Amino acid sequence: MIEQYDLIVVGAGWFGLAAAKHYIQLHPYERIAVIEAASSCGGTWTEHRLYPGLKSNNMAGSYEYPDFHMSEAYGVKPDSHIPAATLHRYLTDYARHFGIFEHVIFNTVVGTIEQCVASWVVNTSSEAGTAALRTKRLILATGLTSTPNMPSYPGQDSFNAPFFHAKDFQEHDSLDSSKDIVVVGGAKSAFDVAFAYAQAGVHVNLVIRPEGNGPVWLSPAFVTPLKRKMEELLHTRCLTWMSPTPWGDEDGFPLVRKFLHGTRIGRFIVQAFWHMLSSDIVKANGYDDCNHPSLAALKPWTSAFWTGSGVSIHNYDSNIFNFVKDGTIQVHTANIAILSPKKVHLSTGRVLNADALICATGWKKTPSFKFSNWDLNLQRSEAEMTDLLNSADAEILARFPILNSQPLLRSQAKKPNPLLLYRFMIPPSLWEDRSLAFAGMVSSVSTSTCASLQGLWISAYFDGKLNRAPVTDNDAVREAVLNSRWGKWRYPCGYGGEVADLAFDALPYFDLLMRDLGLEHRRKTSFMAEIVEPYKPWDYRQVVDEWMSTHQSQNGSAFQKT
Repeated sequence: MIEQYDLIVVGAGWFGLAAAKHYIQLHPYERIAVIEAASSCGGTWTEHRLYPGLKSNNMAGSYEYPDFHMSEAYGVKPDSHIPAATLHRYLTDYARHFGIFEHVIFNTVVGTIEQCVASWVVNTSSEAGTAALRTKRLILATGLTSTPNMPSYPGQDSFNAPFFHAKDFQEHDSLDSSKDIVVVGGAKSAFDVAFAYAQAGVHVNLVIRPEGNGPVWLSPAFVTPLKRKMEELLHTRCLTWMSPTPWGDEDGFPLVRKFLHGTRIGRFIVQAFWHMLSSDIVKANGYDDCNHPSLAALKPWTSAFWTGSGVSIHNYDSNIFNFVKDGTIQVHTANIAILSPKKVHLSTGRVLNADALICATGWKKTPSFKFSNWDLNLQRSEAEMTDLLNSADAEILARFPILNSQPLLRSQAKKPNPLLLYRFMIPPSLWEDRSLAFAGMVSSVSTSTCASLQGLWISAYFDGKLNRAPVTDNDAVREAVLNSRWGKWRYPCGYGGEVADLAFDALPYFDLLMRDLGLEHRRKTSFMAEIVEPYKPWDYRQVVDEWMSTHQSQNGSAFQKT
């Protein structure tokens, strides 16, 4: 017999927990299940992924749900990065506090999903066997860090040493038993693994592919001559104007944006801002220091302007660049040609000793599950799609001429195959159906606030209570295509061609969702504060109560206040 639910959420990370919390709060009498493949809550911060020294990029106060304060009880001091174990505990506490935890089905993997009449059937597997669950509504919140990109190399069968993805670093206790290890990748996760080994006294060879996007932009926690937190710059409204964003006018400053991106002098100001930001990071990290030429191998290959959420923050207990200076970490720009027993042979001819090979090679941006009888792609002919894409490209480049000057990449850009979603959440073909939503198909350093606002927005959408919506399916399709193509042009050195990649674009995205909900998007106490004060999660702490109060008369006592 198939179990029946009103809502199933797949995934118990930041976005899955927030989506479940809001739905439970607004529908307290419905039957809900959260399916999680791991044995604990947290997604990226689930227990089996944690290892000593792992921390968040964000500092205390910016990486918490708006309606669940990370209090002093968690032991995180101001201006400090949050340990991974603390984040796992916090997310578990959130699940327990809001009654989500009792709905989670752990150690269960979703395989195929079937569309049926007025319902979805979710097929799962676990140690107990297989099961089919039927639900009226479905939220897919598996996020962007579920399925690892794992390369294969000639000779790997005879490598005779640990060979694994960075996702499984905690499961391989090789910090104390290794003398030399090889880490593949140039993103923040590669730096994290390299630092953990180097701090334990292990020699690290960091291999960065010459045809990739190069080393990550690793920003100091405090930047500019004013020593502002990098994450605060991303959420300061006047600085968000420096990013060309299709939904930017949602903040109510269209004339400022039109000047900055539609005039030559405006674009000069924008380019000067990004040059200053990039130069500040280059100087702080010493990439051009003649006394330490080894640091040059970690200098990013393109401007931070083109990178998006891939711009990361130095959150280590000591300076990772000191390990590069003293040779504990050696950087190689090369491909791996072949593996032999405990040896890694590079395309440059160099042979590296390797007690372990760790691939910090990112994640597949496509969902880990499959739809058996429904197509995720837009229901449009090839000719119609070509017209939509061409129209979107023309509009984007006309509005934002700066995007015409694309950076020179070291390899041919991959042909994007993005998941096209209205507001980055809803398949346009199912807009009227109101039964399926994606949460967390967004790469952003604004995770906690984004998860909360998306969770509320999805519940309002399911109930048909958004304050505004596309007039027709074609409107939803056009918006989904436009925003997707914007990502391709805006962040060619990030994830923009595949998913929503938001850096300085996150705050106007929140404005967009807030206005959809019919709520006040400007949350500061004065006009000047609105422009220059950074937004924090607590600026949105009353959002759910505000939305519920505006709909109280329609729902009576069905709502539960926080």
